Amino acid sequence: MGTHYEGDLRVALLDAAVLALGETGVDGLSLRGVARRIGVSHAAPAHHFGDKVGLLTAVAARGFELFTEHLAEALSGGEADPVAQLPLLTRAYSEFAENYPEHFDLMFRPASVRVEDPEYMRTSGIAFEALRAHLEECQRRGWRGEADSAALTSAAWALAHGIAVLRAHGSLARHYSDPTLDAVEDIAVSLLF
Repeated sequence: MGTHYEGDLRVALLDAAVLALGETGVDGLSLRGVARRIGVSHAAPAHHFGDKVGLLTAVAARGFELFTEHLAEALSGGEADPVAQLPLLTRAYSEFAENYPEHFDLMFRPASVRVEDPEYMRTSGIAFEALRAHLEECQRRGWRGEADSAALTSAAWALAHGIAVLRAHGSLARHYSDPTLDAVEDIAVSLLF
């Protein structure tokens, strides 16, 4: 333990924290355990993140970066009409929750992170603004043009997030016969159009 780490130690600590979260959850995560995973001094995580909440906040901020990239990638490969992309956007939201469950849980768990952290605020703000920009483009094309864009963005976010959480926790399957990602698009269509 405590040997020199080759590579980006901060990134390695974040990756180790995500693995630990998958095994132990937020309550079981410790800075020592994260350091042990990659064979560095137990002081390394504290040096980079301060404390456990600082580490969790950094994981959440990284999650928002991955989330924004994931949504942009999902929208880049097909339908060009932003209105027609709305169900795909909802699907991509659920797909992100499925592929990055540790990040997803922390991103929207204000009791476990420092929501006033500048990097968390920046990355979460970028994600929300990307959604708002997409919906404002939909409005310019005639979809719900009369609606307040902040309210519309919040409603779309709540729809996508609610579906993703219900799906992740298994609740959607109890009330809807097809909880697959394809069905997420169908659910979105039924409400959005």
